[in-house]
Amino acid sequence: MTNLHRKTSPPETNKFLVPAGLMIVAVTYGFARYGYGLFLPEIQQDLALSVEIMGMIAGASSAGAIVATIAGANLSEKFGSRLPVLLGGSTAFLGMLVMAISHTPIVLAVGAILAGTSPGLAYAPLADAIAALIAPPKQNRAFAIINSGTSLGVIISGPAALLAGANWRFAWLGFAFAALLATAWNASILPGWAKQNKKQTAGWNMKLRLPSLHSASLLFGLSTGVYWTFAVDLLVDQGGLPGDWSRLFWIIIGVCGISGGFAGHLITRIGLRPALRFAQLMISAAILLPGIFPTLLTTSLLSAITFGAAFILVSGLLGIWSIKIYHDCPSAGISVLFFLVAIGQLLGPVMAGYVSGMLSMPFAFLAAGVLSLAGMLFAPAADADCSPNA
Repeated sequence: MTNLHRKTSPPETNKFLVPAGLMIVAVTYGFARYGYGLFLPEIQQDLALSVEIMGMIAGASSAGAIVATIAGANLSEKFGSRLPVLLGGSTAFLGMLVMAISHTPIVLAVGAILAGTSPGLAYAPLADAIAALIAPPKQNRAFAIINSGTSLGVIISGPAALLAGANWRFAWLGFAFAALLATAWNASILPGWAKQNKKQTAGWNMKLRLPSLHSASLLFGLSTGVYWTFAVDLLVDQGGLPGDWSRLFWIIIGVCGISGGFAGHLITRIGLRPALRFAQLMISAAILLPGIFPTLLTTSLLSAITFGAAFILVSGLLGIWSIKIYHDCPSAGISVLFFLVAIGQLLGPVMAGYVSGMLSMPFAFLAAGVLSLAGMLFAPAADADCSPNA
């Protein structure tokens, strides 16, 4: 499997990059980006939000991620990975702090947008940091582990929501403090531009080098955006799932997502194409189950188990595929990928909110599941089909 390393000078291995990167992904993705869906029932009741408004706020958060993804890759290219990673951690802190003190939908939306920018700024530049600071044989494993940081954040946010209950603001204050700690840790580890020994590459652009990859990424964002935003709301408000079980649902998603850290190993064993198609089938089933059986506890838990494992696995496999294609600039490949995922996660919740208003939320989940199944049509024709000219 292609390493992230750009074949410049051998990097100096930094043993703290993986745990520090794991933590920054946990707070930016697991807390700032996806925590909104977990706390949606309490936020909705506290601020008297309609389903349409909730979907619009989730879409606005994704819009922040879209803008930040472009900015993060360009900043990494010009100044090294340290600046955008620290900006990402800082916006996670500020956004979650604003959400914690919000008492109107407008202030909540401002905080959600700020929080939503954080993974866009921080995540893609970590690929460049890995290339610069991790020895080539360990780079793919490092990427897969850091990518699973989302699950770590979800694992933590589930019990936090359970303990906080109606006092959801205290949980968000805790998340903001965690983001501050993660930012400080990465500030102490990541080198500045000069020390990173970063050579100028072709620069970042939105050229879609392989349409099949980017079609799969867009569909992945559309379908999973609906699930992250509305799964708990569907199972609690419409499915009758007890509030405490909804927290367990979220914890299970996070725990099972840790398995996504084995994405690189799975490719080595069975190949990229079958691994990706299997993972896409899993995530489609996970999204369809709540739409078909919203009132059954067993299917809800099965959905959480499957979605948790498949989400991190698909994102990791798409990331590795993207890095193969954009081998000349790893952060550019990740940025293009998650730019399209964020586009999908912007549109998905907004459309689901309106579909729910016109028809029902279970129907919106069925539509999202079908979109996810369509993603299986876009997989490498062969494992060798991982180059810009393929």
